[in-house]
Amino acid sequence: MLNERERGVLADIERNLVGSDPHLARLFQKLAYVRPRARGGAAQTGIRRRSMRDAGVAPCLMLVSGLLLIVLGGISAAVPVVGTGIVMALLAFVLAAVGTPSPRPGPAT
Repeated sequence: MLNERERGVLADIERNLVGSDPHLARLFQKLAYVRPRARGGAAQTGIRRRSMRDAGVAPCLMLVSGLLLIVLGGISAAVPVVGTGIVMALLAFVLAAVGTPSPRPGPAT
C-alpha cells in the first residue's frame, strides 16, 4: 500500500511520462489491460502434453543418473564423466519423447 505522498509522486511520474512520451504511455496503458494466457491451453484444445512423469521409470532413472554424473563430474573435474552424463540425460529426454506414453490411472468410480 502506498501512502499519500508516494501516490502523489507516482501521479507526477505518470503525468511527466504522458507529457514526454505519449506513445510509450499508451503502450503501457494497453499492456495493463492485456490478460495473461491461461496455463494449460494445450489441454483445452485436445493436445496431450507430455512430461517426464508420464514417460515411465526408465527415462526418469536415466535422467536422474545423467544429472548425477554431470554434478559428480563437475566436482571432480572429469570431462568424460560430464560428457557421459550429458549424453545420458539427452537420451532420457529422447526416450521419453519417442516412447509411448503410459496411461495414467484415473479416479476409481
